[in-house]
Amino acid sequence: MSALREKRAAIAGAVAAEGRDGAETEARVAALLAGRAEPETAELRHLLTEYRDLEALPADEADVRLAEQGEVFAREDDA
Repeated sequence: MSALREKRAAIAGAVAAEGRDGAETEARVAALLAGRAEPETAELRHLLTEYRDLEALPADEADVRLAEQGEVFAREDDA
């Protein structure tokens, strides 16, 4: 989880570099992470992609563990 915290801090740093104060920065970061706002720069877009990739990683690791235990499934079948 520390990688997620580090990436969130990097996103906050990029948002703060846009000239926002602490409260505005936090609100903007929360909106970006929730998908309620669009990133204004390519750097922010890249950081958000990396953040979301890190968020998905624990689920992917859990899928690997289940597959190793013989529990084979396809997400498409989970409706």
